[in-house]
Amino acid sequence: MKVRRIELQGREGRVAIERDDDDIRIDSILREPKGAETWAMDHVSVAKLRAADDGERAHLWKIATMVQRRCDGVRGTNSEIEEYHNEIMRLAD
Repeated sequence: MKVRRIELQGREGRVAIERDDDDIRIDSILREPKGAETWAMDHVSVAKLRAADDGERAHLWKIATMVQRRCDGVRGTNSEIEEYHNEIMRLAD
């Protein structure tokens, strides 16, 4: 069994994380004041993650940090960011 798509939602925004062949794609929506929304998108290479590419792993941590902040609306602790990181990593299998 493979996980292909995960949707996460917090009080400040939501994020869809999807596996598309070799890429993990992250699409996020952030609620702005006055009801406006902004979009952001990023991707990570599954092949590079499997090869333990340090640059790609660091990139994934930065994305997890962004996802945590977009969903929760505040800067989180490392353990809070790690929860989002682990969800993204589920798509790398």
